[in-house]
Order: sequence, then C-alpha cells, then structure tokens
Amino acid sequence: MIHGYKNCLTIKFKKMNKIIFASIAGIFLGIGITYFTLNTTKNTKTEDPLESKIVFSTQPNQTAGYYFPTHDNLLVMDRSNAEVSEAFIVQIAPNKYTHRHVHDDTEQLFYIISGKGKLTLERLGKKEVFDLLPSNFVHIPRNCYHQTFSQENDTLKYLAIDCFPKGCNPNEPSWDSHARAVCKMNDWNYDEARKKKI
Repeated sequence: MIHGYKNCLTIKFKKMNKIIFASIAGIFLGIGITYFTLNTTKNTKTEDPLESKIVFSTQPNQTAGYYFPTHDNLLVMDRSNAEVSEAFIVQIAPNKYTHRHVHDDTEQLFYIISGKGKLTLERLGKKEVFDLLPSNFVHIPRNCYHQTFSQENDTLKYLAIDCFPKGCNPNEPSWDSHARAVCKMNDWNYDEARKKKI
C-alpha cells in the first residue's frame, strides 16, 4: 500500500515538474519574443546607453523651456537620451489649464510637486474628474483624452514622464521636434513658445 502511494506521488511530481518546466520555458520564450519585437520597432536614433547622460537637473535655469499659451514645459530629459521615455516639468499658472489632448504613442506618469488642481480623463465613454494634490502620482493611459487644471492661487507644478511602449514617433525624435509639431497642430507660434513669459 505504501509502495503504491509512493509511486502515485512520484508520477504526480514528475507531471508537476513538466508543467513547471513548460511554464518557465514559456515565460522565457515570451520575454525573448517581446525583446526582439520591441528591438525592431523602437526608435533606432537613441544614443548608446553607455554614452547617454545619467543625472539631470530640474532647476528652471538649467532646463530648456517651452512656454505654450496654456502651460509651460521645462525639459528635464530629452527622448533622444533614452530608449522609450522622456521627462519634463509642467507648470500651469493659477486658474489656467492645458489644452484637451490625447497621446496614441505614449502613456504618461505625473508626480505632483506643488499646487492644487484637477484632471479630467475620458475613457470607456465616460469623463472622470480627479483632484490633484502634492505628492500624488498619476497614470494617464494611452488613447485617453485628458486635461489638467490649476486651481486656487498657486501654480500647479508636476513632473511628467512619457513612456513610449513602441519607441517614440520617428518623425519626432527629440522633444524640440515634438514641441514644433504641437505648436503647428494648435496654431501656436513656436518662436514665441521659446520665450520665457515670467
């Protein structure tokens, strides 16, 4: 009886080991396919990671400024310095707001530094409204129209990080080329956007 029980357990363990091995092999295969698929679609103009800049300043006097009619963007890390990301500080003056817009190529992450505001986000046929307070962390999914509003008497300031799952648009390999496209799309003057307003 005990011998038969041991044989039964041995067979079950062998089957379980095969299942575990197949699962691990599947995971590695999936990672490999994802890596090589992303490798062929991402922006190939990215700098060599061994030569890219590592530490960046967030001080306004050390960042390239883009002063749009609705808000300011202070470039922290250009997309040309990374494989699938970029970072900038967004500043929205009291009682002002960003234009309503959508990103099909990037999801965004915000870290609220100071000020108070609201975020409207449209997804699944609904418009949602969220309060924004210092130290909040925000995720904006791709393909969701959104708009950020500053409230009260303080400037709303947050760090924005764009994450491009398939690499950035090859027609916009740098933040500056993207800013030019945004100005053209909104009929804003690019040269004026480069002049600090305050």
